[in-house]
Amino acid sequence: MSDDRWIERYPILTGRVWGFGLEVPADCIVPPGARGADRPGALLMTPVDPDFPDRIEPGDLLVGGSFGAGTTDDGPIDAIRDAGIAAVVASTLDRGFAQRAVRAGLPVVEVHEALGIHTGEILRVDLEGARVVNMSSGDRYPIRNLDEAMLETYRRSVEDDADAN
Repeated sequence: MSDDRWIERYPILTGRVWGFGLEVPADCIVPPGARGADRPGALLMTPVDPDFPDRIEPGDLLVGGSFGAGTTDDGPIDAIRDAGIAAVVASTLDRGFAQRAVRAGLPVVEVHEALGIHTGEILRVDLEGARVVNMSSGDRYPIRNLDEAMLETYRRSVEDDADAN
């Protein structure tokens, strides 16, 4: 799957929210037995909502409280990217999940107020400005986990994707 949409929108990502509540462990992101599937995006969040992959659109955002706990491989990241999800916004990110996501060029950001963001709202994730704006409510949330090293990794990822195409 091509990630041209990131090049067009980087560093500001705007998308529709899919909220998943307090705990979103790796086994909810993609079923453990399905890791390594040809189309992992078709399995995204199916342990929670079997019809979820049919309703998402490229550029949508996943939002949750604690996100990615128990990530031991790239399966959850592969599923999120394959489905066209632009970014993950969470109150807290599992360290392993976050490291794998950043290496893969998937923006993952922490904001204290993630549980106050609801399905259907529109978010604007400004990586360079280190803030998330809820376009539906007008609320603004500072990104807590973003540093220059992460930004540089995201920038390189976009350049690598452009060079590959």
